[in-house]
Amino acid sequence: MKPSVCIIGAGIGGLTAGAFLAKDGFDVTILEKATTVGGSAGFYYRNNRRFPTGATIAFGLEEGGVLKNLLAKLGMNPPFMELLHPMDVILPDREVSIYKDKSEWEKELQLSFSERKEDVLLFWEKLEQIGEDVLSVTKSEVSLPIQRIYDLGTLPSFAVKNPLSLARLAKYTTWTVEKLLNAYKLDTYMPLRQFLNAQLVDAVQTDVSKAALLPSSVALSIYRKGSFVFENGMGQLCELLEEEIRKKGGRVYLSSPLKDVAYDATSKQWKVESRKCNSTFSTIINNSGVSFGDKTSYEADDFSWGAFRIDGTVKVDILDQLLGKTLPFAYQIVSDNPHVNKYCHNPIYVTFHQSKNSAGENVLDEVMMTISVHTEENKWLQLSKESYNENKVLLMELLLEEVEKNFRLKEHLLFAEAGTPVTYKKFMGKSKVGGFPLTITNAVLKPRSFRTNLPNWYIVGEHTFPGPGTLSSALSGYYVSRAITKEYFKKSEH
Repeated sequence: MKPSVCIIGAGIGGLTAGAFLAKDGFDVTILEKATTVGGSAGFYYRNNRRFPTGATIAFGLEEGGVLKNLLAKLGMNPPFMELLHPMDVILPDREVSIYKDKSEWEKELQLSFSERKEDVLLFWEKLEQIGEDVLSVTKSEVSLPIQRIYDLGTLPSFAVKNPLSLARLAKYTTWTVEKLLNAYKLDTYMPLRQFLNAQLVDAVQTDVSKAALLPSSVALSIYRKGSFVFENGMGQLCELLEEEIRKKGGRVYLSSPLKDVAYDATSKQWKVESRKCNSTFSTIINNSGVSFGDKTSYEADDFSWGAFRIDGTVKVDILDQLLGKTLPFAYQIVSDNPHVNKYCHNPIYVTFHQSKNSAGENVLDEVMMTISVHTEENKWLQLSKESYNENKVLLMELLLEEVEKNFRLKEHLLFAEAGTPVTYKKFMGKSKVGGFPLTITNAVLKPRSFRTNLPNWYIVGEHTFPGPGTLSSALSGYYVSRAITKEYFKKSEH
């Protein structure tokens, strides 16, 4: 019998690892604190509505895409819809619409950045070329840092066939996005800088001055490579992964927070106790993003953002004011209000999409709205109860006012409720979301391994490389499952 694996946390990284391991015959058990699967890519219920926990757009589902290839290995082909106009970025003095179509996008770049349109087009052409090279290497399934032969994936054969791609990547290994901007004399061109920062803070958790160019080139071009949504949000994909695990004999315990975990050196087994599970396992995968006692995680090693968000519903006729435009799936609003910037960091991320009740049924006369923004978690965790409530109400009002400037929100608003890093800590067990910033150190010089110094203890999710985002988390889950499977067969041969 193959070893038993306990996965702590049912985020997309843990679910992906569990699905692959269950497929390969391992005995998989997942423990999840929440009442639903998905973690930062899941969902929860509030005011009899189903709201996304965080992530709303999926990437890598285009033909030959990274996520599509992973799901194909599991025999999965879930239904989804492609977004041809995924986002509008609203800057203080202009608006930039992101389109999948190349000609539409180039036209938009020229209109939106007309003062420097030739240089901006050249900059973006180079950025997308670098992004293509990075994605090609990612498809070779190389896992950084390389510590075992199998971590290389098919990179050696890729290198033989694509020497120019690797040469280009080698050139830009230690470049930041700002250095590429400087190469085109665009580093002081504020409209483009604001646009890039809005995209990067959401995607790689830092701005142009610190963001490593290689992963950032993918983050900045991936919306046009392919943006996708599921009918019931990213949580739908997580539920399908959960179903695959159960079909293969695995167990997923919801509302089952971990109480204790300890290693028995004699039996070489991990003793795990949770609300619904008390057993021993040969292997642990930590997908929770937090440590247990002295058990390894990365959440304290580096700065990570907290999140402030507003869940709401609005009358469906709010969309009438936007008639005549092709509506995007999401908006990023860059605020120049100093009162907003005192509490949080741009951009303000806003979505309007089909409202669904707790039974998953469409609510026809309303639209669901989410508003989220980065904030420093310590600003909230250290407040007194009275001060916390005052600041929560104040920031909620400030953010609604920023949205009001663009959508005349107040006359349509039906319901709105806010959550802070304190809320995330209560329901998800952690106050930080989104993982660590993809700086040169984190992405190139010292990428974070899924391996740890503890026996048969691995980490998946946004706290390991390749870092933030659901696509990265899914990849980390696949890499961990590959490592566990390879090590098992290596021992079996001996």
